[in-house]
Amino acid sequence: MKSEQIGMLEALSVAVTGFIVVLIILALLAVIIVILSKAIRIVEGAGKKASSEVKEAVAAPEIKAPAAPAPAAVQAVPGYVELYKTDLKSAASIMAIISHETEIPLSRLAFKSIKLVDDVELYKTDDKTAAMIMAIVSNQTGISLDRLVFKSIKLIEK
Repeated sequence: MKSEQIGMLEALSVAVTGFIVVLIILALLAVIIVILSKAIRIVEGAGKKASSEVKEAVAAPEIKAPAAPAPAAVQAVPGYVELYKTDLKSAASIMAIISHETEIPLSRLAFKSIKLVDDVELYKTDDKTAAMIMAIVSNQTGISLDRLVFKSIKLIEK
């Protein structure tokens, strides 16, 4: 009978020890998670500060011709707007149209890139109007243009 009691006491002490070890490990994991989350917040705060400085620097975009055309289909305007398969004159027109139609001053708009999309079918409309429609849809939905796909744009007359 004493051996049964000793066996039960051993089993109980092993169970309690295991329970305590699990609780200690969970507490350590909680501390590690708190430390990591604080570190991530610090890094994000530094990133937000840097991005706000960049936004201030880009607040008034200038369009400058690159010294030499980029070798691929991308022309990078240093520090301002990346042009994909489009020229500076078209990019400036698109920016001006968007500013005019949205009634937002050009100095308050920040363009990251302007891309010529070849595979959109246009019916009874021109490229500038289509670009304006795409930009307005992107702005109103909050979805960036590189994530939107336009199959066709059609002017429907009344």
